[in-house]
Amino acid sequence: MSLPPQARAHFAEKHIDDAIRLQNEVGKKRAEDAEANQRTYERCYTNLALFSSGTVALSITYLGYLKTLPKPIVHPRLLEASWVCLFVCLSCSLFWSFFVSHYGHYARNREYSEATKKRYETEISEIEHVNLANLRTQEELTAYRSPRLEAIQTSGSNAKWNEKREKFYQRVWVWDGRLARAVFVVGLGLLLVFAMLNR
Repeated sequence: MSLPPQARAHFAEKHIDDAIRLQNEVGKKRAEDAEANQRTYERCYTNLALFSSGTVALSITYLGYLKTLPKPIVHPRLLEASWVCLFVCLSCSLFWSFFVSHYGHYARNREYSEATKKRYETEISEIEHVNLANLRTQEELTAYRSPRLEAIQTSGSNAKWNEKREKFYQRVWVWDGRLARAVFVVGLGLLLVFAMLNR
């Protein structure tokens, strides 16, 4: 069904406005989400780092106490393995925010580049339906489209470049967090077994 020129112009302007609004909404949302999520998770991993370092300090004090007792220390390797696990937890927890910040940066930049690309694609496809006085001839339309075609290509390249780094830091961030949580539990378990064997 063919629409009258005024209706097509109205819908073309609406499509352009929607694409611009989407780009702006994604930009605003990425900033809000990144800030809120990062604060929450940073607290969690800061606490993990504090607990693991505090546990090592307390276990060193406990080892000093055990050495004052007349009976020999049983299975000291369990304590050493516990310290290694807790040190790995401490390291992973400290670097977690570094990795998640990089992931968030590249993910939001990819999203923004994709929204920018979509905006220019929409403008190119809809501009001929908008009644603008200075965009009537084919030469004027070509002059309007040329920089947008370049911007589409640049935005597409930027999106791919950011996507590669996003995926890399996502994998590192996810596995760093998993490792931090797992070795914390293992370290505490080894310390508990050591303490039970040396009662």
